[in-house]
Amino acid sequence: MSPRASSYNAIVDAAKDIVVEEGAAHMTLDAVAARAGISKGGLLHHFPTKEALLEAMVERLIGAREESRKKALDELPESPTREMKAYIISGLLRDRKTDCAGAPILAVLAYNPKLAEPLREIIKKRYAELASGPVKFERAIIPALAADGLLFHEVVSLSPFTEEERNKIIEELLRIADEGIAR
Repeated sequence: MSPRASSYNAIVDAAKDIVVEEGAAHMTLDAVAARAGISKGGLLHHFPTKEALLEAMVERLIGAREESRKKALDELPESPTREMKAYIISGLLRDRKTDCAGAPILAVLAYNPKLAEPLREIIKKRYAELASGPVKFERAIIPALAADGLLFHEVVSLSPFTEEERNKIIEELLRIADEGIAR
């Protein structure tokens, strides 16, 4: 990795860590530069504004989710519900202790809700893909909505479910997805 890419990633990581550990209000450019171990000028070279840094956090989140979805698609056998199952898996089968997906979302929403537009667009795109597939609209969308609801509860630390209960919910969502084949 080039030094430039390394600095870029260190800055985005530092911003995410501050949001996770201290909250979105504490993610200042000064705090991020200090956490990343670079000068504020070095940070501003990559991210001229806080908004640009938040956009990079959202882009990274979208990229990670898309990468996870593609990996799930590669691992799942061909079936009419493959896309649905990949959507569920990419959002829920992750290491919740190390995957702090909520940090960028919370930071963006706290700073400027308009910055969440790329997230809205990718969600809209995925739902449209699910709705246009071989599975009846509501049978495709309801499991996706349920998976997103569980993910949201986890992102904002509101989920009341134990790991065992969570796993049962995911298994049931995948089973429901398999039952959704009839159009």
